[in-house]
Amino acid sequence: MKKILCFGDSNTWGHNPVDMSRLERRWTVFLKEMLPDYEIIEDGVCGRSSKFDVPDTPYSNGIEVFRERYINNGSNFDLVIVMLGTNDQLNYFDCTAEETAETLRGFASEYRAKYGEGTEFLFVSPILICDCALKHPYFSTVYSEKSVKTSADFAKAISEAAKKENVYFLDAASVAKASGIDGIHMDETEHKKLAVKIAEKIKEIL
Repeated sequence: MKKILCFGDSNTWGHNPVDMSRLERRWTVFLKEMLPDYEIIEDGVCGRSSKFDVPDTPYSNGIEVFRERYINNGSNFDLVIVMLGTNDQLNYFDCTAEETAETLRGFASEYRAKYGEGTEFLFVSPILICDCALKHPYFSTVYSEKSVKTSADFAKAISEAAKKENVYFLDAASVAKASGIDGIHMDETEHKKLAVKIAEKIKEIL
């Protein structure tokens, strides 16, 4: 059975934009239903960034967690899916889309440096941060207009990074969008749309 790691933030964990609970039917769960012959491993954490320690958020530094859990511990996957970047745009940080993309390259290059070229990688650029996030009681305090603008740059920057690293790419924003409730997270319908597209990509890759 082929093993696939899904590594990301709250939109991988399944943050419900309505009440902040965890969606039972999130894109990783849909993937398990669509691809029963694959082992799907979920590793999503709310607040996780590509390379920053987010205040009051354990396991938030994505590249450090990835190194500790999967590079240093003899992990063996057929495919690693990485979808990060939204939390790089928190007001705590001054991070460009290009910086995020460069960090994602490290996930693939460091893993392959240790384990060889046998594992495929899929970089997924995140959905857009919606303007309505700036009206949300909480997210308006941690995101800004700059965050919204930079999120629109993710697809180009991450696709270019994927080409340089010789890995696969998918633009989540081309198939799914954030809920109008919080402007950051997908609802179940959008999770399913993303899962369909990722499942198609997995079949292409593996």
